[in-house]
Amino acid sequence: MNILAIESASTVCGTALFRDDKMVEIDEITKPRIHGERLPIIINNILKNNKIKVADLDGIAISEGPGSYTGLRIGMSLAKGLAVSEKVPIIPVPTLEVMNREISREGVYWILLHSHKDVVFAQRFNSGSPDSQIECKVYNAERYIYPVGFNLDSVCKPTEYEPAPPSSKYVGELAIQYFDKWAQSNLNTITPNYVTNYNLRNISAH
Repeated sequence: MNILAIESASTVCGTALFRDDKMVEIDEITKPRIHGERLPIIINNILKNNKIKVADLDGIAISEGPGSYTGLRIGMSLAKGLAVSEKVPIIPVPTLEVMNREISREGVYWILLHSHKDVVFAQRFNSGSPDSQIECKVYNAERYIYPVGFNLDSVCKPTEYEPAPPSSKYVGELAIQYFDKWAQSNLNTITPNYVTNYNLRNISAH
């Protein structure tokens, strides 16, 4: 299976190309506010380097959120633009599951991604599988036990959580694994998972 995978839900900006289910190239950089400028260049280069056209792809995988409103919008727009030209399916991949890809833990833990100020996107996992709905709340150390996350240094100490940055590599791996379940051909129904309104200003802890 040939898959182009895109990660743009956070400060990670990257693309990975999979040919016959194996990753053949990845280009990623972790830097804020560069997705609009850099993602199109990365995608173009990675396809050109491997002599693959969009029509040769079985799907385009995109990290669907939650995460940065701007990053998600840019990534989804690029994925749709590429997909519609050759009628290639899109595979939306939940961002917190992307972050969980390389985590090996038994029992309950939380995957956390910083949203803004002291607010995080959070989902409880149990031995590798999602165990709750995604929520967007003020960080609470007593609630979010055994945290695993990314960009959390503004809400807790680096030593208080296990780092788990999202990656286009994991987006692609999950897209291949769950292709039959997640792939969608009707692009009009595919939207980023923002979880909460972008303009929501006051979020209280519960």
